[in-house]
Amino acid sequence: MDALTRAAMGINNPALTAISLLLDNDVFFAALVLALILIAERRDNKRLKIMTAIVLAVLAGMALKSIYAIPRPCYGLNCPSDYSFPSLHAVTAFTLMIAFLNKREYPFFLFFALFVAFTRLHLGVHTFEDVAAAFPVAILAYHVVDSRWKNE
Repeated sequence: MDALTRAAMGINNPALTAISLLLDNDVFFAALVLALILIAERRDNKRLKIMTAIVLAVLAGMALKSIYAIPRPCYGLNCPSDYSFPSLHAVTAFTLMIAFLNKREYPFFLFFALFVAFTRLHLGVHTFEDVAAAFPVAILAYHVVDSRWKNE
């Protein structure tokens, strides 16, 4: 296990663990991301663009999970049954962050993405490499959607 993952897992804070477990719930996480999009972005066309980029990023992440088939570290409280690389929670959060890159809300989304990535380490369901790999997947997915969106 890498040092960053070990350090994140070593934090003994019940509130942090509770929040991490809440974000680990796929239904809650999806609802939270959708709510953030609806609150932070007023334009329907941009909302649709962000959601399209997230869907593409998650599909790309799922494909990478299947291709690499890296088992989860599962040092923590729970162990999901799918593969580890890359973290789909981090893929989603980083894609959302990139969508707000040139907006005044960007610092919030930067913090949110980094916090989501950290919670994956804290729970012991991903390694640093898993969450770090999510970033280029998010960049590529958003770029593909953004470049196609401009051409329509």
